[in-house]
Amino acid sequence: MMKLQRRIAFHFSLQFIVLLILVFFLFVFLLILVANLITKDELNTNTADGIVEAIPTVAVFEEGTVKLDRKWSDLLAENDMWVQIINKDGHVIYSDHAPKTLPTSYTVNELLFIEETREIEHYPVRTYYDSWYYGKHYYLFGFQHNDKELLKEWFTKFGQDGKVAENALPALKAELQKLDGYLQIFEKGESVQLIGKQEDQKLNPLELMGRIYEPGKHSTHVKVYNDSATGVSWVLHLPGKEGQKPVWLFSDQDMQILIISILVSLLVTILISVWNGYRYGRPLILFVNWLERMEKQQYHEVLTEKEKKRLFKKKGKTKYRYRLYQEVFQSFYRMAEKLNQAEVERNRLEQTREEWMAGISHDLRTPLSTIQGYGHMLESNKYEFSAQELEEIGKVIRDKGDYILQLVNDFSLVFQLKNSGIHLEKQKIELNQYVKKTTRKFKEDLTLARFSLNFIGTDRELFIKLDPKWFTRVLDNLIYNAIKHNPPHTHVTVRILSDNEMVRIQVNDDGKGMDEEFVENLFDRYYRGTNTNDKKDGLGLGMSIAKGIVELHGGDIQVESSVGKGTKMTILLAKESSLNGANKG
Repeated sequence: MMKLQRRIAFHFSLQFIVLLILVFFLFVFLLILVANLITKDELNTNTADGIVEAIPTVAVFEEGTVKLDRKWSDLLAENDMWVQIINKDGHVIYSDHAPKTLPTSYTVNELLFIEETREIEHYPVRTYYDSWYYGKHYYLFGFQHNDKELLKEWFTKFGQDGKVAENALPALKAELQKLDGYLQIFEKGESVQLIGKQEDQKLNPLELMGRIYEPGKHSTHVKVYNDSATGVSWVLHLPGKEGQKPVWLFSDQDMQILIISILVSLLVTILISVWNGYRYGRPLILFVNWLERMEKQQYHEVLTEKEKKRLFKKKGKTKYRYRLYQEVFQSFYRMAEKLNQAEVERNRLEQTREEWMAGISHDLRTPLSTIQGYGHMLESNKYEFSAQELEEIGKVIRDKGDYILQLVNDFSLVFQLKNSGIHLEKQKIELNQYVKKTTRKFKEDLTLARFSLNFIGTDRELFIKLDPKWFTRVLDNLIYNAIKHNPPHTHVTVRILSDNEMVRIQVNDDGKGMDEEFVENLFDRYYRGTNTNDKKDGLGLGMSIAKGIVELHGGDIQVESSVGKGTKMTILLAKESSLNGANKG
């Protein structure tokens, strides 16, 4: 059973480890996919911010060089941006699309000035500091065009009191036409002037701010110049990238991959659950079917032929899917065999009980009928009996009463032997003299003159401890049965044999013998009834009582018999237990 427990523990631990690994890789995959989706969304929403956040995470540093995927270089070019990566010594170790006029190294003062002004030369820049995996690096992301400087230049060139002068409108419109944009001027929160090809819509404040922070979600993006002297704001609207739309759920290919991954994960989980249910459920179904058959007392059929084909290979080995429970199936077979044996034993005991009842009824009914018949005759006063006849009637009634009393005593003795209620009083006895004396009692009985009875002892004295009262009953029973159940002129021999370990008392006869079934049931209590016409010493419970007394002495009785060849009854007693064993009781 410990082997089964270890196998089940190993099996489920292995499954848990495999499932944990699968879940881990799935989690990493989903994490990377979600990170990519977030990056993609940031790039669509605000390309500049997305580039600034993404490139430091994808740049690979190897032996002082930087590797960056070509798509990021293309994305920088599409958005008129450039990048420089500066190491801890201030040297530029990577540059892409950067103007040639920019320095290849920076001092601390220059970096602090860039950080404060967010400009280098006339280019607006965004900075990023990274110190996580590849060490400390400083990123400069610049823009090729300074739209803010352009607006400042237009404000100076075309502006008058914060607005565009009438005589400057044609020139400004020509500039706006080149950029395919339009200019909107705000004063005190209201749009006071709109110049160029514009959208026919009125923007609320948050929609305008959205075009600043999320240009990828709108058709235009804006650049702003605020003049503190006049309090006006010039807002330049430039067209956004074609085809850029808000990223909605399920509309993006990557999001579809994410949903597919989740669905595949669910499918794999369901398949694993179904597989586990199939693997562990089918053996349970076999167990349930077996228990149902056990309930119907079909102990001989542990598995049906169909279940055997499902469970075993052609060579008799357990199939792999059921190998986890092979000890359980073996235990079921053993249990079924024991239950079948118990059922056979129960039926045998039931048959024995019925034989007991039949034997008891017969043995009590016969003498009681005789006693009852004589009683009615005496009670009726219809008959006159002589003194001799009354004496004979009285003798018959007394004999039948003694027989019933002896039968009741035997019943009580059988019960006592079954429950170890007999107390032996063992004595050290010379066995040859003891058995010879018991045998002489039968030899001197004139009623048994037609039988030949002999005793053969050992050459030396043989002492043994036993209870003479109870053991005499055993010898009487064996010797008398050898005489009673055989025809006249049968030779009966009582012999004592001894070796280093055992003492054997044999009662042999050359009578009619017994068949195999009779021998097997010889010691069953009331296997056969007794005949009340025989002498009272030969009782149906005699052999059962004899065996119980011998077993109480620590011995056993063996029977060898063949029909027509006679019977040999052997009492076996261990020398050591006989001589040194303590009295029972």
